Amino acid sequence: MEVKIMFTTPLHPILVHFPIALISLGIVTQFLALWKKDFFNKVTFLLLSTGFVMGIFSYLSGEAAEEFAENRWGEGIETYLEPHETYALATLIIIGVVLALKVLAHYKKISFVLPIVLILCIAGGTTLTLTGHYGGKMVYEQDPTNVQINDGD
Repeated sequence: MEVKIMFTTPLHPILVHFPIALISLGIVTQFLALWKKDFFNKVTFLLLSTGFVMGIFSYLSGEAAEEFAENRWGEGIETYLEPHETYALATLIIIGVVLALKVLAHYKKISFVLPIVLILCIAGGTTLTLTGHYGGKMVYEQDPTNVQINDGD
């Protein structure tokens, strides 16, 4: 039974932890770059860019997970699924903009980029947290309409 469950579970729950960790650490190191600019700016770019790429894979794997969730818990899961998907996309857009601004700032010394990057990092951390919040609600609260879970038996 354990092997069957392992191979029928979508990749999404496995993949999502990488961008969560990488983006979260990238946001922390962006603030540390206020004190040790050269080192932490490089670390931040590496963490955020890797987290962004993994985030894209996680977002795309969400389609299969969406079908899995709807089959397992019913259409009522949309209550949590829609905001989860929206916040995930918002996080990717925000982190993508942060990366673009960091590349721009690397080649052109523009003074107003750093405050915008810091504000966007806070916004990206917030949307990342909300994405996880709604993902957790789907997993731990199951079906918000209280419909019995279909175990496939």
